[in-house]
Amino acid sequence: MNAPICELTILGNGYCGSRLYANHSNARITSRTPTLDEHIYFQLDDQTSWHNIPTSKQVLWTFACCNSDLENRFFTFLKQRCEQVFIYSTTSVYEHKFEGQVIDEMSAIDRTKARASAEENYRQQGACLLTLCGIAGPDRSPINWLNKGRIKNANKEVNLIHVDDIVSITKLLLTQKLARIRLNLAPGKTYSWRDIAHTNNYIFSDEALAHKASKKLIANAHLRNYLRQDYVFINPIQ
Repeated sequence: MNAPICELTILGNGYCGSRLYANHSNARITSRTPTLDEHIYFQLDDQTSWHNIPTSKQVLWTFACCNSDLENRFFTFLKQRCEQVFIYSTTSVYEHKFEGQVIDEMSAIDRTKARASAEENYRQQGACLLTLCGIAGPDRSPINWLNKGRIKNANKEVNLIHVDDIVSITKLLLTQKLARIRLNLAPGKTYSWRDIAHTNNYIFSDEALAHKASKKLIANAHLRNYLRQDYVFINPIQ
């Protein structure tokens, strides 16, 4: 690989990627529809755009993997243009086997999902997977999900992380030599939709209140090994 011309290239100008870019002093970012001169045009199915990606120390892949042949070829291409590849994953790739399950990085992956299969393939080839639980933050408040009627079970507990925690933790992990591992980016606690509703003066219907309790916990003990001992996660429901 040629000498890196930037520290970090972020693939995808979405909710998390754009905020990380705004908080990084030496990063570039791609977009399928660039609106600013500083944005790099990149689209996976346009192979000519691959060469727009600058040589970088790290690349952060923020969009969902699809496990296509084209994507597999792109990953091989990408490894030639950077020293490390980080990929944002989602906790939905884990198999949820029973209520109250504690899910850590050793929990089973649902390989029937194309995204899960692709990520594991890339991890075995050297990528570091950063697995995100539910994301909260500006314009993504949990109360909006309630108001839109998306929450049908008042007795369900949810794993949430604030986008500012994602940005700060990602920046920290990017400085370390990480390969072939998965890390859960999660506070290590759940939040009750009953509590979220009560805090925001939202009233559930009798039908929503009648559902059985539902909970799974995304554990973060492995991640804690990379954080300061006094690191405190932002409350994502405020």
